[in-house]
Amino acid sequence: MEHSERFLIAERAARLGICGNLGLAFIKLFAGIVGKSQAVVADAVNSLADVVTDIVTIFSLRIAKKPIDTNHPYGHGKAEAISAFLVGLFIMGTGAFIFFSASRSIFTRSYVKPELIALFAALLTVLVKEGMFRYVYKVGRETNSPAVMAKARDHRSDVLASFSVIVGVTAARLGYPIFDPIAAGLVSFFIIRIGYFILLNASHQLMDTLPEEPILREITLIAEEIEGVEHVHEVKARYAGQFLLVDIKIEADPKITVAKGHDIAVEVRRRIIKRMNNVADVLVHVNPYREHLPHNHPGTTD
Repeated sequence: MEHSERFLIAERAARLGICGNLGLAFIKLFAGIVGKSQAVVADAVNSLADVVTDIVTIFSLRIAKKPIDTNHPYGHGKAEAISAFLVGLFIMGTGAFIFFSASRSIFTRSYVKPELIALFAALLTVLVKEGMFRYVYKVGRETNSPAVMAKARDHRSDVLASFSVIVGVTAARLGYPIFDPIAAGLVSFFIIRIGYFILLNASHQLMDTLPEEPILREITLIAEEIEGVEHVHEVKARYAGQFLLVDIKIEADPKITVAKGHDIAVEVRRRIIKRMNNVADVLVHVNPYREHLPHNHPGTTD
């Protein structure tokens, strides 16, 4: 999949999120107010917050797809991780607000039996959000976009939160109205939890945490297949948004020419980028193979 196509698909998923969340927010806000359900109103606030995060996601994707320039030799991919970080913060803040509001209602006993319309709104949310989750998650896996995956996890948390609303509103209608604000509190728990994990994943990218071991192993195996590569000395990689930037140190016969060493490095770079469609660039460093060095040769520490 081409780089530009990835960004186009990811941006389309974010636009879908804006439309879906905006529609659900107004439906739930109306149903929550008319139906006298604090849990449904809390869920509406959550959907409005999702609209804001969808806008942030689109903004970050447009920055991330900009080409390499003089001031950004590694591209603009980190904009996606920054976006995911901001999304996580916003989601956690929304969860904290809902928790405070629900707790105040419980302590002040300001809750009533909700109407049936509130339950219908929660059921509608579950169906719509599950569909949005499945589509956005599929797009996130295809594009390997941290910003899109953060939105997919957000949609899944909304499904779980709405299930809590259904249980709370149902219990409240059966004669236990306190369960409505309790359900709102459970909604806040799911929101805060998903926000935390989005923050954690974004932080890993911003701190240049190594990708999973199978990815590093695959890079190593590809390089070792190439004629002239005697040994892969070290592999490092870091994410820049949807793509990986790889640094690899290989060892070659010390008797070959500089030109031959360069050709081997070029082939290593070409093969890794070709075989791994999420690798944007590879920096190859060629060292002399230690076993071919003469006795008492200092070798290399690179």
